[in-house]
Amino acid sequence: MAALIAGCDKTPSPGAVNTPSAQAGAAQVADVDLTDIIEQKPTYLIGITFPKDVSIPPPLKSEIKAFADASRDRLIIAARDVKPGSPGAPYDLSLEFRELPGNSPAVRTFSADGSMYTGGEHGNALIRRFVWDVRGERLITANDLVSTPEGWQALSKFVKEALLKQAGERFEEDQLSDAEKAALLAQLKPLVEEGTQPSAENYQDFEPMLDSNGKMIGITFIFPPYQVAGYADGVQRVDVPASVFAPYLSANVRNHFDVPPISPSTTP
Repeated sequence: MAALIAGCDKTPSPGAVNTPSAQAGAAQVADVDLTDIIEQKPTYLIGITFPKDVSIPPPLKSEIKAFADASRDRLIIAARDVKPGSPGAPYDLSLEFRELPGNSPAVRTFSADGSMYTGGEHGNALIRRFVWDVRGERLITANDLVSTPEGWQALSKFVKEALLKQAGERFEEDQLSDAEKAALLAQLKPLVEEGTQPSAENYQDFEPMLDSNGKMIGITFIFPPYQVAGYADGVQRVDVPASVFAPYLSANVRNHFDVPPISPSTTP
């Protein structure tokens, strides 16, 4: 466990691929084809699968395709100087898109999960979430969630405490001594502190938590390896109830959440 935390670095995750944001109406975006991609070359392998038998709005299809293309391009560029049969070859990209289960008339969520190997001891996780506002015909991004710095501070505080608690539980499961737990926690805290800073870029991947009526009662934030934990600890997830950030919800997403309205006198 100690080696895993010590092995954390600042290398950007392949999941942090920049793609254009679909904030315009569906009529403004041309339809694109989401056909599975399979490529087998001496220096790289690519497998990308898209949702089947699902009606996807064109702007959302464009976002999904852009992320897939950016990931593919990144692998091919990395493999340009690789010789067939050389150590580490072939490089590899595996990526699956699917619609997450949930019964909501207001939002739909699609996930991208996979890995990219471009040499070294192991591959890196590829993670992206697409939360689609059905009525507004637009993506809901982290920037849409809260409207003030105080809102991000509230989210950051809750997530940081939850991650450290989850780490403590992992240490307990590993039956570590008190000294070992204290040492590992001291190593982990700076990583968690940096990875949970109160800015939207640290919380770009999330899934709605839905009640039986399809209303959003919270957000599950998702963090790739190395952002807030060691590689072997895998992807980290933190459920944040809406009550944590309800006072700071942006007006354009507030109606999606099961929270009371805020009167003008109590608006932050």
